[in-house]
Amino acid sequence: MPETEARQILKEGEYGVLSLQAPEGGGYGVPMNYVWDGADALYLHCAGEGFKLECLKAHPQAGFVIVRGHSILPEKFSTAYESVMLRGTCSIVMDETEKQRALHLLIQKLTPGERERGEAYINRALAATTVLRLSIVAFCGKAHRNHTGSPAKVMRPPSAPEPGPSSTR
Repeated sequence: MPETEARQILKEGEYGVLSLQAPEGGGYGVPMNYVWDGADALYLHCAGEGFKLECLKAHPQAGFVIVRGHSILPEKFSTAYESVMLRGTCSIVMDETEKQRALHLLIQKLTPGERERGEAYINRALAATTVLRLSIVAFCGKAHRNHTGSPAKVMRPPSAPEPGPSSTR
């Protein structure tokens, strides 16, 4: 998959699975809506308490996976899909301006026709809403399509420039 496709999936995806390490060990994954800031962070939102926050306090390293276009290919005993996998550090956004910006980005992405109501909702729910920032360290785009094309991987922060025509991966 070309890097531009991986970036498009990152931009257009509606949800993904946040993967964390539990405080006592073991894994924990939770599906969540997100928005990409176009550079090196994903923003997610949640309640001010819960198991995912306990996990993050103990182990801030996180993974996030977005999958789209999946379909079972029974004749090939396989699955077609496109995916982006991210690694990074997840933290609670404490800065009020960044928190509001993240919530505005989420409203613009997920409910673009409801801007006025979204603004009102942000104003009402801001204090009770926790915003998480996943600072992206590396990402990898991968696809298995209905044909035999080989999946390509990219491992660098999405804000890093794409390689030029003379560069190799």
